[in-house]
Amino acid sequence: MDKLKEHYTQLVKEYREVFVSVWNAMQGEINSLNHDKDGIKNYLDVEVEKHIQLQRNIITDRRRCFKCGMCGACCKLAISEFSPTALLEKASRGDKFAREFISTFTPYENEEDAEKQYPLYIQLLKESGEKVYYYYCKKVTEDNKCSDYENRPTICRDYPDNPIQMLHPTCSFIEWHESIQKIVLTIKAMTEIREHFRKELEKGDL
Repeated sequence: MDKLKEHYTQLVKEYREVFVSVWNAMQGEINSLNHDKDGIKNYLDVEVEKHIQLQRNIITDRRRCFKCGMCGACCKLAISEFSPTALLEKASRGDKFAREFISTFTPYENEEDAEKQYPLYIQLLKESGEKVYYYYCKKVTEDNKCSDYENRPTICRDYPDNPIQMLHPTCSFIEWHESIQKIVLTIKAMTEIREHFRKELEKGDL
């Protein structure tokens, strides 16, 4: 638990540093536009978006350097912030991801059954304080292969596609995940700061 707290403390510290750096850079660009509202709007809507997309492309490009090591963790212990009931409800409203997730993964009967698969990982998730639900795929074999590999859904083909999710320690994408951490924090900072400046522009304070 102490190790996890240390990780989050370091992450918060790093984000603060990134946030200040991005804030200063964006504030400098806005100041250079000398209250030109159209110029500021173009900077926020076009130029900042270009930079965010560039960072996203870097994340995607780096991901291509890694491939699945068939540890089986994502098949035997899929994580969702939504309960089976919530996923079914979202799917009924046309949510494609929820529909694919619930048609691919089966919820564990209880947390204890999930914990038998990966006890350390479950403990880390508990310590993070986030409420999550545990699922598994019935098509994974004992040697961690997909018994219907050619027909596997997009949710499996693209995993991991979320650069901020917590990956299992055995996942071969861990190195990718660690290498893009600062990029992810930069995107988050730029997105939040851009929204702040947009509101300031709307109020006429820029």
